[in-house]
Amino acid sequence: MGVEPDADAAELDEATSQLRQELLGLDVDSVERLPGEAAPPGARAAEVALLGGLVVGIGREALTAVMRTMQAWVARRASRSVKVTLGGDSIELNSVSSAEQQRLIESFLARHASPAP
Repeated sequence: MGVEPDADAAELDEATSQLRQELLGLDVDSVERLPGEAAPPGARAAEVALLGGLVVGIGREALTAVMRTMQAWVARRASRSVKVTLGGDSIELNSVSSAEQQRLIESFLARHASPAP
């Protein structure tokens, strides 16, 4: 997860908390922070990026809602980015155009769609 390059650890923590709260509002099993050490005073976001990591436990049916929420979160600030990894497949949402983000998300979702019954 990324925020402004000059953001400090407190700003990264706040952005992470905001995204976590939004994700908790969805039909997800859990949203937990990745374990990590506390950032040293005065550390910048680029130095403490691990603090911005979240692990989201979801069923396949909630994947679309989670991706849309992350896309909206990124869209609110051009400097934000989110990397989503499922198995060995990753997608990064950042300041590319909405149309390009949509194309990337649709492709990612198609690769991870639930099999038809």
